[in-house]
Amino acid sequence: MRIHKIFLLVTIISLALPHLLIAQISVSKIDDSFNPGSNGGIIYALPRTLIQVDVTVEQKELLAGPLRNYAEEYMGITNFISENGFEYSIKDIKLIPVSEPDPEQYYFITQVEKTSREAWQTIMTLNGHGMVTSLGAVNEGQAGAANGLKSSLGDDEVIALFSKYADLNLYAKVDTIVRTINIDTITIENYTFKTTMTDKPLEVKAREVADMIHRIREGRYNLLIGYPEVNYSEGALKFMNEELLKLEEEYLHLFTGAVVKSNLTYSFTFMPGPENSGSSVPIFHLSESTGIAEGSGGGEQGMILVESHGNASVLSSGEANPGGGLVYRIPEEAEVKLIYNGNTVVQIHTAISQFGRVASLPVNVSNVEFDGTTGGLKSLKLEAE
Repeated sequence: MRIHKIFLLVTIISLALPHLLIAQISVSKIDDSFNPGSNGGIIYALPRTLIQVDVTVEQKELLAGPLRNYAEEYMGITNFISENGFEYSIKDIKLIPVSEPDPEQYYFITQVEKTSREAWQTIMTLNGHGMVTSLGAVNEGQAGAANGLKSSLGDDEVIALFSKYADLNLYAKVDTIVRTINIDTITIENYTFKTTMTDKPLEVKAREVADMIHRIREGRYNLLIGYPEVNYSEGALKFMNEELLKLEEEYLHLFTGAVVKSNLTYSFTFMPGPENSGSSVPIFHLSESTGIAEGSGGGEQGMILVESHGNASVLSSGEANPGGGLVYRIPEEAEVKLIYNGNTVVQIHTAISQFGRVASLPVNVSNVEFDGTTGGLKSLKLEAE
């Protein structure tokens, strides 16, 4: 097992190592033969660059109205939701460079015999408790679960979408019983009325709701033409009209259904490497009916493309010099594109650490500051010979 798997939680990942006394240390690359028990020193790693793809998906939950079967008959509505379901669409995509330890670039720093304890302690950047302040970027992806309304609305809020449906389910049914009595040549009809309570059929409810919508519309019309002959203020008229429109919409939902929108965020991680540089790689796919999933599949494809500028190709690939100075990165610049449905929707320019080169500092360099994200040099001081 590679040594980085053993020391991933105890080694230094970023190169935020200011004020190093390079002449007093020795740096060597860690390989499978490294034995931590027989060595005394510090392990650190150079960073590599991941591309985090954050996708925001709009989920539409379609709720069929309980009176949908009578929408055309009573309201003349043909564009209604016929059954419950979901619809998904891309709302936003972001590309975010993220750094993490490069398992191929772990190094071991040892102190020479004459290095004092105080000088050795200045090599690392520690917090006030003597602990390493950063182990590396942690990439925790979010995956929104398409659990429907229960994930965003409570039971009461779901019921409220069709609140006008919650009326009495029973209604009075009156039967007239006629009893004919013949006495000699006289005929007497005795009328008896029998009232019973029975379940209200959906068609009866649909007729009642349609009548209510008609009365609301008639009320709005009378209000706007001034039929009540009341000198309402402009604000009062506007308020009453808006409230009547809301009431009408609530009743119409019983026929047309309702749509509840929510945003779900998903994160996917892509590792740029020599094997996929310059090639479009499927990162996710989206189905309008089932949602988003990782990799390739049915529906619209989301592809990621990383194109290296090739500026660092003129440099030879370096390794740590045994007993030499601190090892650092010379990162490579690249263009990262997200292609969805055949079109480039997002593009960023960023440094890809692993596309660059590795080099060792000379031993007469001190007070070095590194970029903890790319592993490249930010500033240094050369000591006189």
